[in-house]
Amino acid sequence: MHEKRKFPRFSVTIPVHCFRYGRQLTMRTLNVSLGGLKLEANFDLGVGESMNLAILTNVSTIQCKGRVLTIEDFRNKVYARLRFDSISDPEYEKLSSYLHTVYWGRFQKWVITGISILSAYIAYLFIRT
Repeated sequence: MHEKRKFPRFSVTIPVHCFRYGRQLTMRTLNVSLGGLKLEANFDLGVGESMNLAILTNVSTIQCKGRVLTIEDFRNKVYARLRFDSISDPEYEKLSSYLHTVYWGRFQKWVITGISILSAYIAYLFIRT
């Protein structure tokens, strides 16, 4: 099967505010990429709907405009895939930096865990002899 996506997705759960009909509604991401995101919402969204978004990371808020590409309804939840239609260069840089941090943060956890296990094994060998 051929992958259509231009950018890798990162499984990240962070809040997103969308602004519709003069109201601010809160959703959460299921995954994020440089080209779009997948959201979980507890209200209806329509395919083709365009909305202003504020993605709330742990260090900044990323403002952009997205368009709903697909909808999945599942047990009182709506899962929507959105493509970023408009994102300024500074906001794109913030998103890129955030995803870079997410990627390397996960890598560092694996490295630290590996070093800890290796250290414990070496200590075990010294104690055993």
